[in-house]
Amino acid sequence: MDDTADVVGRAATGLVQRMRAERPRDGLTLSMVSVLSHLDRAGPLTPGALAELQKVEPQTMTRTLSRLEAEGLIDRVPDEIDRRRMRIGLTDAGRRRLAEHLRPRFDWLAQAMERLTPTERELLRLAGTLMESLVSWDDPVVAP
Repeated sequence: MDDTADVVGRAATGLVQRMRAERPRDGLTLSMVSVLSHLDRAGPLTPGALAELQKVEPQTMTRTLSRLEAEGLIDRVPDEIDRRRMRIGLTDAGRRRLAEHLRPRFDWLAQAMERLTPTERELLRLAGTLMESLVSWDDPVVAP
């Protein structure tokens, strides 16, 4: 099993590095993109939950959220259960900006995958689904 972990780990790291090389230089930092991506997948989250997911100190998250809010990419919405608590949500502009930012990476990947056979592409799609489940296996539960 260690050989499999080594192969998958090296491949995932190499793919991430290659896709990062395709990212636009549009002012979004990697941590900003990561926060937007978490919000896109999970919906509104508390600042504390985002800090946990990002594995950063709350002060660091506060700075990132301030930049995203200043650009109109996120907003703060009251929690539906506890109105005193705030959640961070994506704005429509944030959703569009994230999609625009990720598009060159996904375009590069789609072009690179064209050289694969249909069977290889399907195998890669299945592997991607499995890798997504691995990514969150030890994430804290982001409860409402």
